[in-house]
Amino acid sequence: MRNTPYTGPNGTNDFDSLTPHGAARMLNSYRLLGDCFELSDDEDMFGRGWLIEGWRDLLKGQQAKFERAEREMVAAVRLARNEGVSWSEIATVLQLPVNEVRARFDQPAPERG
Repeated sequence: MRNTPYTGPNGTNDFDSLTPHGAARMLNSYRLLGDCFELSDDEDMFGRGWLIEGWRDLLKGQQAKFERAEREMVAAVRLARNEGVSWSEIATVLQLPVNEVRARFDQPAPERG
């Protein structure tokens, strides 16, 4: 886990001049961002805090990463099955129930044309 980051000079905060509703919304936004980055280390976070204006910044480019991860996972499961690995062992590695893994990945490879 990261060390507690420096958050600015004492005596100021992001909640100055906010209504209770506005402060609650901002606090919830901080909590959600914290959930997003809780496993990141200092190197992963270096400079990112200043670049995140909102949810759109977090989503930019994520679809391409998601699609790549999905392709890699499908390929890895097919490789494992080709090598005789059981669905149970694959499910253990993915930390998912066997029936969910099998339902998701036990499909024929797409035709190459």
